[in-house]
Amino acid sequence: MKSFKQHLLESKQSYEFKVKIAGEPADEQLDKLKGSLDRFVVELFQRSTRTPIQETQVDFPEHHNISVTTYDIKLSYPATSFQVRQLAADALGLSECCIKVRNLKEVEEQELNHKYDEKSGESILGNDYDKENNQHLAGQSNVMSLLKELNKYKHQGEQYKGVNDQLLAKKAPTEKVAKVTSKYDKSIGTTSAIGSKQVTLPTAKLGKF
Repeated sequence: MKSFKQHLLESKQSYEFKVKIAGEPADEQLDKLKGSLDRFVVELFQRSTRTPIQETQVDFPEHHNISVTTYDIKLSYPATSFQVRQLAADALGLSECCIKVRNLKEVEEQELNHKYDEKSGESILGNDYDKENNQHLAGQSNVMSLLKELNKYKHQGEQYKGVNDQLLAKKAPTEKVAKVTSKYDKSIGTTSAIGSKQVTLPTAKLGKF
């Protein structure tokens, strides 16, 4: 049996965020931000990218002629993007509109939504769809693969030995069902209740007067 420490180590999670800031903050501001995040136990705090100065930025459309600096932050304790954004705004002395905070799932969703933003110049009106019937996702083949996958896992109970083993049965009791036998009379139900048999009248006996 696993100890509580092992369960705790296996269930440990990290909470990662991408923090984008309009401009490039000073080192003193970053130290203050890292200190405000210490309540969540900072595992990683580093700058990942810095874009050149551009007229418009995707994450900050209301700002013009700025650069965007991105920081990777990993925390040991759970925190939300809203909490990290508020702490960053207070520590850096900036408005919240100058800071964007997203966790990794939000980053993946954003990349998926903007996957086809850039035009490839290729027309798709005259092209056929890929020849795929998707039977691996739905259909009989998918059912068979699912059954094969389920057969790999056999759920069996784990037996634990304790001080009360002598009082308990060695195996689970099974209820014995008595075998019921019945004799079926084939003549039952084959004759009518009315008119099938002649009624025998009693014989009258004459007595002496």
